[in-house]
Amino acid sequence: MRRREFLKLSALGSAGLLMSRLGCAGAGRYSGPTRVIAMGVDGMDPGLVERYVAAGLMPNTARLLEGRPPVRLGTSNPPQSPVAWSDFITGADASVHGIFDFIHRDPATMRPFLSTSRVDAPSRSIGIGDHRFPLSGGRAVLLRRGEPFWKPLEEAGVPVALIKLPVDFPPLKGDAAILSGLGTPDMRGSQGSFTYFTDDPLMISDDTSGGLVTAVRDNGNGCYDCRITGPPNTMLADSPLTQIEFRVWRDRDAAAVRIDLPSGKLVLAEGEWSSWQPLSFPLLAGVSSARAIARFHLASVNPHLGLYVSPLNIDPLDPALPISQPDGYSARLARELGRFYTQGFPEDTKALSRGVLDDEGYLEQARIVLRERMKLWERSLRAHSTGFLFFYFSSLDLNVHMFYRTIDERSPLHGRTDLALFGGVIGELYSEVDRAIGMAMECADEHTAIAVFSDHGFAPFRRSFNLNSWLAAEGYARIGSPFSRDRDMFEALDWSGTAAYGLGLNALYLNIRGREKDGTIEAGPEAERVLRDIAQRLEGAVDPQSGLRIVDRLYLASEIYGGPLPDHAPDAIVGYASGFRSSWETALGSFPDAVIEDNLDPWSGTHCVSPSNVPGTLISSVPLGEHAGRGLSLRDVGVLLASGFDPGAGIWA
Repeated sequence: MRRREFLKLSALGSAGLLMSRLGCAGAGRYSGPTRVIAMGVDGMDPGLVERYVAAGLMPNTARLLEGRPPVRLGTSNPPQSPVAWSDFITGADASVHGIFDFIHRDPATMRPFLSTSRVDAPSRSIGIGDHRFPLSGGRAVLLRRGEPFWKPLEEAGVPVALIKLPVDFPPLKGDAAILSGLGTPDMRGSQGSFTYFTDDPLMISDDTSGGLVTAVRDNGNGCYDCRITGPPNTMLADSPLTQIEFRVWRDRDAAAVRIDLPSGKLVLAEGEWSSWQPLSFPLLAGVSSARAIARFHLASVNPHLGLYVSPLNIDPLDPALPISQPDGYSARLARELGRFYTQGFPEDTKALSRGVLDDEGYLEQARIVLRERMKLWERSLRAHSTGFLFFYFSSLDLNVHMFYRTIDERSPLHGRTDLALFGGVIGELYSEVDRAIGMAMECADEHTAIAVFSDHGFAPFRRSFNLNSWLAAEGYARIGSPFSRDRDMFEALDWSGTAAYGLGLNALYLNIRGREKDGTIEAGPEAERVLRDIAQRLEGAVDPQSGLRIVDRLYLASEIYGGPLPDHAPDAIVGYASGFRSSWETALGSFPDAVIEDNLDPWSGTHCVSPSNVPGTLISSVPLGEHAGRGLSLRDVGVLLASGFDPGAGIWA
């Protein structure tokens, strides 16, 4: 595939043109043995790859690079994982696939919603007393639009497997074998909500972000009655939450507990993690139930009980929601390998941020995730010996988020972290990725192409910027009551005096009349003027502590996206400078008192900044030649990899 053809292919995306190169169904069909192994390593940073290759921690990667530096791969704008992986899947930007941030809002109601998918309850039911019997099925809906790059491969007869595929819940129907990844919810419908049982009064607070901290008490004989809250019971009026009751018996002398679950008894020593435990939440007594799986971790016994229960994962053996294609694929994998994390964010970063898990407890949980993923990777390499195999690794992204403080000497938490124990964590993770690369290289032959690539790199997150508080201080938003500043989703606002607001990690919106329910700004020249004014002031804002600029650039959506935008799209994307990021409060639309403050969350690395600060990585076993020189972006990668099955060109000829 020559340069002119590739540029044309990239410009048109995967739909149509790639099909013409592979041939229509029945003509020019795939006959093997060409094989492409595509490793999607979320958050793999090219600078860190170079560091750890030079340190000898990534010998397989060094062999694959053959003295070449990794390609700096262009990322999405904003460089958030759901946006970037949607770019990869569709070969197009957010104006096509519709994913602009982790969180979107409905402008008619100002209610937030997860950008990637939703789960609808049954639309029709019949009521008998307190019971509701569905007349139609509930359904999970994928909100990402656009045709994926592998559809022409399917139609040409190329075997396709996509394991832990991001932004594909529920998986698209077709011939490809798919196991959904990033975006897959837990059984409560969240992206991961732990439960923590404790009799320590200092742990009990209203701050339950990411989970539920539940107070329990000793009944007098070392026995604690506990209750896990499950999904809503849509078969009862008002859909009350389901529950499972169980008992915990504490043995202080042995520093252990016995847990009496409905499914059986479990003994844990202090610091120990359990295997997967099946949990069945009753819906209709004796008739139906919702099945989940969870891991238990005994964080402490003395002086206080601390029992962590993981988010309730969809059971791959009996999934309550569609997580694979074909439907029985997840069960087949679980029977062969054992149960595994199914939620899209398997590492429980919120538990570490909340203080429910310490660094050691969190790291052990992260290693459990990685061990599961490596077993699945090994199995995938064996099972998919021809065609296109994509496999997604989450461990670098989520764990570098949490341990970037160990390599950033200017992080507010660097001096508070035990570097003797945790200073080598990031290097260890890159070494594990290298081991996975080595496994691919071992099973490759002369007809196999290997590509390792990421959606973005990493930057430090030292200072937290409250965008909404800045907008209020600059006169673009009006706070109605000082007593409501910290409430979620704009409860503090007087909308009649508000021109702009922030929501999500990078999105800025204007309060447009006729679009927002209480809009004040006219679309057109007035909106353009307000945006330009905000951009000038925001790009000139400096951190009073360091004198550094906070924002590299405010990107206007009308200028960076290629087509007409839906109403849920932001009006601008905030491209933060390295070292800064929007606050968690901004993500939820609240207005803290401080405009900027130190980031004291273990979540100390970020990529939600200006795209030029966090390029992704591309490493290929096939020299990319002129393709690498033209400034490849993640949007090009899927189409480029799929071109390896062109029967006339061979692998990237």
